[in-house]
Amino acid sequence: MQLTQQTKITQSLVMTAQLQQAIRILQLSVPELEAEIECAFLENPLLEMEDGSSAQDFPAQDEGRVRAEDAFAAAYDADDPYEAETRSDRGRMEFAAPVALSLEEELLREADVRFADLTEKAIAVFLIGSLDARGYLVVPLAEAARALDTDTAAVERVLRVLQGFDPAGIGARDLAECMRLQAERAGLYEGILRAVIDRHLRAVAERRYREIARTEGASLAEVQMAVDILRSFSPKPGIAYGAEPPAYIRADVRLIRVDGRMEIVVCDEQLPRLRVSRLYQRAAEMDAETRDYIAQRIYAARALIRSIEQRSETLRRVAEELVRRQADFVAHGAGSLHPLTMAAVAEALGMHESTVSRAVANKYIDLPRGLVPLKAFFSASVGSEAGGAHSAGAVRAAIGAIIAAEDAANPLSDARIAEMLAARGIPAARRTVVKYREQLGIPSSAKRRRY
Repeated sequence: MQLTQQTKITQSLVMTAQLQQAIRILQLSVPELEAEIECAFLENPLLEMEDGSSAQDFPAQDEGRVRAEDAFAAAYDADDPYEAETRSDRGRMEFAAPVALSLEEELLREADVRFADLTEKAIAVFLIGSLDARGYLVVPLAEAARALDTDTAAVERVLRVLQGFDPAGIGARDLAECMRLQAERAGLYEGILRAVIDRHLRAVAERRYREIARTEGASLAEVQMAVDILRSFSPKPGIAYGAEPPAYIRADVRLIRVDGRMEIVVCDEQLPRLRVSRLYQRAAEMDAETRDYIAQRIYAARALIRSIEQRSETLRRVAEELVRRQADFVAHGAGSLHPLTMAAVAEALGMHESTVSRAVANKYIDLPRGLVPLKAFFSASVGSEAGGAHSAGAVRAAIGAIIAAEDAANPLSDARIAEMLAARGIPAARRTVVKYREQLGIPSSAKRRRY
């Protein structure tokens, strides 16, 4: 065995810091990009920032480069609501979930108003602190009485008042009491519904409606009606409070009509505008170490500005291609979605598939019918007997339409739905129907049956 040395030339991708920054910025949504810009501004003294609403010192955006194909407009009616709107009209549109208090905060505020007696207020505060995430009381009344050095009757009186707070069912000690409190609040705790709550909750869960009807001497229709009312109640009334922080959703791109043509506009109107500070012009007067620091900060500032510009351009190109390919989906919804993969879009744009994936991640487009995730434009292909293909979204929409039109007394089985799809030229196996039906949140035929 002989060891030798030789020179070899190879190509490899080096992930420079600038490339890593461009990749990270590409996948940021508008709120995340605002936070990134703010952080960079605080860290880099060579960055200057002005409000995004100002257009001073910045060239106007080239109108021609954001025009979409003529096919965009063909999918819309003449009375499109976007026709009369301008960019300034829609430039500040954003949506945010309302800021909500936690369940405990809501109840404590109510207790502070409802209880004037300090002892009762102390009991109420203790009971509120003893509720779990569902809103159920998890501490026995006797234990609460011992902890508060009072009697059980006093604790029970306060609990009854607490159970009158919103949401209905709060302070229950088990599921049956939770259902009873909500039925009483609605004025429906009587007859067959009362019997179902008191004695047949397990039978309801197991869908033994005939057994309930036979035991209570009621008809199946009456049992069904009681179960429908019961299912309208919340078994966990507390989970809607403070489960997650407010979720902010803002459009990253917008589809508008200008002079009868559809245009894609990147929603960067309110992003702070960045530029390099003129401080570097006095660098010659400074020492070598300071000049070196300023040079590094200038490089970082320019790299950030370029990355933001590249994000905007990439996002615009991807959105234009998506809307061009999915014009029917834009106009008519999921039922008109065509099969489309990220690989196909990447090939058409001369990009890598991962670039397209990052460009659409957590991004929304503002369409005439509302905000839609960019990822919703992609759909897997389901083959057809005619040699064409249907998107998974279109197949899901077809399944939903078939089930919506079925006889509730004799719901269609998954196998029968598969046969009906095949008759439309969409060969889908029963397991495929099951998968898409579950994605739509539709229960099985046995659970859809109505009496």
